[in-house]
Amino acid sequence: MREASFLGLFVGIETPEADALTAMRKHQNNAVPMLQSIRTLNAFGLEVTAGIILGLDTDSEDTEGRLKDFIDLSQVPMLTINLLQALPKTPLWDRLARAGRIDEDPARESNVRFLRPYDEVVAMWRRAIAHANDPERLFARFAYQVDATYPNRMVTPARGKLNWANLSGALVMAWRIVFHLGIRSDYRKPFWRAARHAARRGQIDAVLGIAFVAHHLIEFTREALRGEQNASYYSTKARGDAASRLQAAHAGATCGAPQRRVERADALSMEANH
Repeated sequence: MREASFLGLFVGIETPEADALTAMRKHQNNAVPMLQSIRTLNAFGLEVTAGIILGLDTDSEDTEGRLKDFIDLSQVPMLTINLLQALPKTPLWDRLARAGRIDEDPARESNVRFLRPYDEVVAMWRRAIAHANDPERLFARFAYQVDATYPNRMVTPARGKLNWANLSGALVMAWRIVFHLGIRSDYRKPFWRAARHAARRGQIDAVLGIAFVAHHLIEFTREALRGEQNASYYSTKARGDAASRLQAAHAGATCGAPQRRVERADALSMEANH
């Protein structure tokens, strides 16, 4: 993948709790220590985007703390944290339907009746995304990638890239980043700290990519905490375009460089194993 110029991939981690992975029969996620696997991917220049699910039957009072520890220890910069959503015609849907645990109330964040109180699960999701996308933590994780991941990528020839269209586009984006993140935002200090760190190591592309993705993650999180975004990509709750911001961030995660994406499969892959 490195030699083919892959820059990152989506990994359906689902949960850092080994017992939960066993319960959903995702034994492959327990086959190798999770943090070791992430370090291996980083060592080959692959930046990980992690899919995380909350609202599992195995969730406990310790789940939130373990997830936050995983976020801090793994240094994965972008995490898509969703509430469990059952999709029709899947084993998960069938199992929950038999148990009377499908709730189609459009006011709910999920169509699953969790084993834990609904309000507690939603509150845990909000605290988890607030922790993950706190600007200080988020930019610090990207700064880690500057040292641990980006230098390990293949350096592709610059021939054909240095044209007016690319240069003008980069200049426009750079100006918008400086203006909106470096001057106007309330998280300009951690942004400039990460930007200087990347620039000192010659990672100019990384400055643009970090700014683009971080801005969308921070804004998405703030909208979600105000109740303006859904807690699951697969939710049918009518409330703007809940997925577009994170999908745009994922698409632009390696701004200015070629990328072949592994499409999102977090809830789908998990449901297939129920």
